[in-house]
Amino acid sequence: MGSPLSILLEALTYGAMALLAWKGRTPERLVLAGLLALQFGSPILDHLTIGSFRWAVAGLSLGMFGLLTGLALVYQRWWLMLAAGAQLIALSTHFAALGASQPLMWSMVSARMVVWFELLLLAIFGVWEANAAPYARTRPSQERRALSL
Repeated sequence: MGSPLSILLEALTYGAMALLAWKGRTPERLVLAGLLALQFGSPILDHLTIGSFRWAVAGLSLGMFGLLTGLALVYQRWWLMLAAGAQLIALSTHFAALGASQPLMWSMVSARMVVWFELLLLAIFGVWEANAAPYARTRPSQERRALSL
């Protein structure tokens, strides 16, 4: 059995993912796909390294940053801009690992855990924003048009 903190983080992870699927709109559901890729792809790709650089996991992180940035540019959602900034922090820790010592590596892993927690809280806020903010209420035809850009 894990620590109370890891149990809380797992519960928050799956709770936020369920909320994104249930109450989210198109951008929230696209972010859900990215979160699922990070959640389940990272352990699968973790063994692919060059020295201590986990290049495949860094690629997943880069993909998530690209997804969040692209969605922030297309959709009117504050949470997407904040989440893209948080993901940029997580992405930078992967590249900082190239020249880091072992003790510094654990601090970067801890920073990524904090960013994951932040992304989940922002996703929960994003579901609220998508349903409560008048600027986020778009018609389905407008969303399809935005996706075709």
